[in-house]
Amino acid sequence: MRHYELLEELGRGAFGAVWRARLTGRGGFTREVAIKLLHASVTEHEHGAELLARLRDEARILGLLRHRAIVQSFELVHFEEGWAVVLELVEGADLGAFVSRVAPMPVSVVWEIVAEVASALRCAAETLGPDGAPLLVQHRDIKPQNLRVTAGGEVKILDLGIARAEFAAREAETQAVRYGTLGYMSPERLAGVDLPAGDVYALGATAAELLLGERLGRALLNPDAHNAQITARLASSPLTLAERGLLCVMLAARPEDRPSAREVERHARAHRLARGAEAPSLLGWAEHAVPEALAARRPGERLTAPRVLTELVSAPRPPEPPLTVGLPPPPDRPRVSLAPWVFVGACVSLFVGGVTLLVSERPSAEAATARVEVMAEAPSAEAPPVVAPPVEASTVEATTAPTPTRRAAKVKVTAAPGAEGVTLSRDGERLLLPATLAPGTYYATMSGWPAGALSPVVIDAPSAVRCDRALKRCRVEPTP
Repeated sequence: MRHYELLEELGRGAFGAVWRARLTGRGGFTREVAIKLLHASVTEHEHGAELLARLRDEARILGLLRHRAIVQSFELVHFEEGWAVVLELVEGADLGAFVSRVAPMPVSVVWEIVAEVASALRCAAETLGPDGAPLLVQHRDIKPQNLRVTAGGEVKILDLGIARAEFAAREAETQAVRYGTLGYMSPERLAGVDLPAGDVYALGATAAELLLGERLGRALLNPDAHNAQITARLASSPLTLAERGLLCVMLAARPEDRPSAREVERHARAHRLARGAEAPSLLGWAEHAVPEALAARRPGERLTAPRVLTELVSAPRPPEPPLTVGLPPPPDRPRVSLAPWVFVGACVSLFVGGVTLLVSERPSAEAATARVEVMAEAPSAEAPPVVAPPVEASTVEATTAPTPTRRAAKVKVTAAPGAEGVTLSRDGERLLLPATLAPGTYYATMSGWPAGALSPVVIDAPSAVRCDRALKRCRVEPTP
């Protein structure tokens, strides 16, 4: 019979605690592990079924994932004291211990950590489940306190208890409730939308915090204001232009503007290599920094005599979770339709615009009496020119200036240096830059991109289009 000896409490929460424990099995086999043990009173709690379901979920998810940066799960067991999940014991320090203005982490070390975490996020999303479909696991609470570094330079992601996975055995359906830590939640996650891009945002916020020595701050729901805030906060960071660009797109307001975890991993490793071999490495830094952080940490409760837990062979199955689990959502509030206000606003705008137009076009005594035809150039060859009806006036003066002709201005667009082979398409027509185009939205592609990779580009002024082959995105740069 296997039994566990609890040695030291590593952390405690409202519903349970994490312990360092020694596993003793047959033949004198021993091993130190971590045990996440729920309190025995959890089954009597109002949300006890949901908490037990979440614990089982964590054990099952970890059992399906295989990655060096994801803590390994051994099993789910039942003791007399309650249910517990047995985990790999990670001897190290959380990254939250290294957030400091006085001694920020070396940039090269941060990029190594970002690459490892991004690699684990890619694995969690792409690993196939029992049904052969991707698990699509989202951590939903990436932050410095949930990332641990060992003295040997290993990075481990902790606390998958609020992760979300897409597979049939999952019990704790959490999409009705927002989980996570406010300062690391993306704008769409604040609005209740869970996407893999939310973990990329949280990883970017974590990297920025490690580099700046302070939290980045809460995301703003206005995209322009949010992006401006991120740019201003990163302006003081010790990064190159390319490195700052990667962090900016990771922290972009819109999820579709962020790179995937795979792209983040590739670019983070490239930035680390660009720093050169003389830059501090994660291993070299961790060998000194982690023991110092562990020595400064307040020790947990260490038992004078080990407390023995024995696994119950005939363990009862925990109660099934309710149909809707998670902390209860806020009470329903009557929905307020904005449609009437939008309609009223539109009517007022049309009325004010009509009055303004009538006042501005009132004929004056100095207007010319000649018949004037106002021509508008057609936006394309197929559309015929539009001729305005003749306007009668009372008098004519020889010095009357000719009425200007309204034209649908076209825009000259070029390919910026380093963006060769850019092609724009619109309505099935493909145009190779440089070209003169009518204003509108086009879709750009670039030599070296895979088939079907398109980036939307809005042309409304003379511009140069600069494209990034790796990120598969184009941006417009106004030109004089």
